[in-house]
Amino acid sequence: MMEMLDSAFQNKTILIVDDTPANLGVMMHYLEDFGFEVLLAQDGEEALQRAQFVHPDLILLDVMMPGLDGFETCRRLKAIAAVKEIPVIFMTALTDTKGKVEGFDAGGVDYITKPFQIEEVFARIKTHLRLRLMHRQLHLQNIRLQDEIAERKRLNEMMRIAAMVYENSGEGMLVTDVDNRIVSINPAFAKITGYDLAEVLGKDPNFLSSGRHDKDFYGAMWGALGTNGYWRGELWDRRKDGEIHAKSMIINTLKSEDGALHGYVGLFSDITDKKKSEEMIWRQANFDELTGLPNRRMFGDRLAQEAKNKHRAGLSLALLFIDLDSFKGINDTLGHSAGDQLLVQTGLRITACTRESDTVARLGGDEFTVLLTQIHNSNHVERIAQVILDSLAQPFILGGSIVYVSASIGIALYPADATDTAHLLNNSDQAMYVAKSEGGNRFSYFTPSLQVAAQTRRHLITDLHSALDTGQFRVYFQPIVELATSRVHKAEALVRWQHPVRGIIGPVDFIPLAEETGLIVDIGDWVFRESARWAKRWTELRASGFQVSVNISPVQFKKEGDEQEQAWLDYLAEVGLSGANIVLEITEGLLLDINAKIADKLHRYRGAGIQMAIDDFGTGYSSLSYLKKLDIDYLKIDRSFVSNLATDPDDMALSEAIIVMAHKLGLKVIAEGVETEEQRHLLAAAGCDYAQGYLFSKPIAPEQFERLLQNGGFHV
Repeated sequence: MMEMLDSAFQNKTILIVDDTPANLGVMMHYLEDFGFEVLLAQDGEEALQRAQFVHPDLILLDVMMPGLDGFETCRRLKAIAAVKEIPVIFMTALTDTKGKVEGFDAGGVDYITKPFQIEEVFARIKTHLRLRLMHRQLHLQNIRLQDEIAERKRLNEMMRIAAMVYENSGEGMLVTDVDNRIVSINPAFAKITGYDLAEVLGKDPNFLSSGRHDKDFYGAMWGALGTNGYWRGELWDRRKDGEIHAKSMIINTLKSEDGALHGYVGLFSDITDKKKSEEMIWRQANFDELTGLPNRRMFGDRLAQEAKNKHRAGLSLALLFIDLDSFKGINDTLGHSAGDQLLVQTGLRITACTRESDTVARLGGDEFTVLLTQIHNSNHVERIAQVILDSLAQPFILGGSIVYVSASIGIALYPADATDTAHLLNNSDQAMYVAKSEGGNRFSYFTPSLQVAAQTRRHLITDLHSALDTGQFRVYFQPIVELATSRVHKAEALVRWQHPVRGIIGPVDFIPLAEETGLIVDIGDWVFRESARWAKRWTELRASGFQVSVNISPVQFKKEGDEQEQAWLDYLAEVGLSGANIVLEITEGLLLDINAKIADKLHRYRGAGIQMAIDDFGTGYSSLSYLKKLDIDYLKIDRSFVSNLATDPDDMALSEAIIVMAHKLGLKVIAEGVETEEQRHLLAAAGCDYAQGYLFSKPIAPEQFERLLQNGGFHV
């Protein structure tokens, strides 16, 4: 038979808010049988209206609702003076701590976890109705005591009365003064903590701290007390015998009618056994016992939640499905114990390749998944996939045996490849089998277009490794014109890749790959030597002041050691070319990462007479102080400014400002991308020193450039 209400709670009104009619009907039936009057609301807006009209004694509020969810509905209720004191108990299937904390922050007093145990629902309703009644009684007692007791004895008397009220309670209670020093405890406090009153009197309750909570936790607690006058939550403290235990606690401020603070009262219950049971059940349900990683169930929940978040924000996520290529052979030859060790180490290696925001899980057997939640482009996904492949290709030590394995990775993107989690997981699984069918130790995309792009990129990287040895690179030269005389005294060296199948490949398509793989160091060395060789020939055809500009990658500068600098200087001496005939072009971005080693390298080049130019100036955030400290000689105005000189006054003003600033610093200015006579005249009028672009000539082969020099000095 159902337990009936105490007379004190007869005719109490409960407002139930749930968007599921079946839930409303079941809950209403049980609560009416208990003797409550029940009102219903199917969404947050209806709940706000009914609460203000009826003033129920307690609200049962579903968290997951369309429109206003439970947390927002609660926040709005607490913002309405007439109903803010009504206790709100959340009903939810969520079990994560973050969600609960959000609910308490919104003003909820408790949680009821779905599916419901009606006895628990009834017990929690009675508890919070009783607490509300106690608060009212304490308030009335406080008012009476203010009229009956002298100001000096008032707080002590309240503490004594409160102690009497809770003397027989199974919940622990402590009362502190305005300085948060303990002035009273009840018997349940002593029973739970092991400390009697003499041992705690005058102490700050923080001596009970377990050390599990950081400053932010306690900061939030005191913030809630200062703002709301109360705090509700769970915390871990230490008993007298050193045992750590969990508490469900409510702390309220004690204030007089005029608002003066008199102290604090804390009410708590020991929930250690409950927490341990919940944690054990939760871990068994959500984590892989062998590796400690999230299991299929938890991974599915996180995938669904992340997909929902990304859908709301219009963002993407990537799912990597990983399968070891030779796991069965390890199990068969070395035994299941070795196989288990391999799985544990595999989980650790994959986790080490990811970020805290990513999720690594073991679905079962030798199948692992990685959920990448913060992706910027496909290259980012590929880098992580490749890092995982490289890590798993390293040898494993299993019980004294050295074992080599590899992995196949399938990649699927949300929402490009699937808009529901089941299909996304299935698509990544299919992509993994594609990678395995191609020999393993590789990754494969599910999306055909991305797969083609990834294959093209991988093929280009593969081809890059042999391009230099097989003579596929060419250096082209674009003339740099002196605007005052229309003569050419300089040229910029530009590398081109003559691919045997794809034809000419521009630097924008392969330089990033060369930098990523480190091949840029060897390619850049070859370009420098070729440029210096041609510069030597042309200084013999023209005056000795002829210069060739060579672009140098930040990757080359950041390489450890000074072998490259010395080798280049030795080569100049070998061919009999002065450093003054070479200009090194660096990017603004390099100046942002400048350090003593890079600065020293630049100064070594300058010491040999080599000049320096800042390429694409104006598009980055370089420090002007480095322009003088590093003896920069030229600034190159980016083509994005030059292209709009005649139509955009801002670009014209910026270009003029760069020219004036450079001249003030003793630097020359070169404008890139000049394509019209109008641009040429505007730059000349602004005082620009040099220009290059298709108006004068596109980049041409060195043999053609030499013929132009021989035919009249290449006067443009």
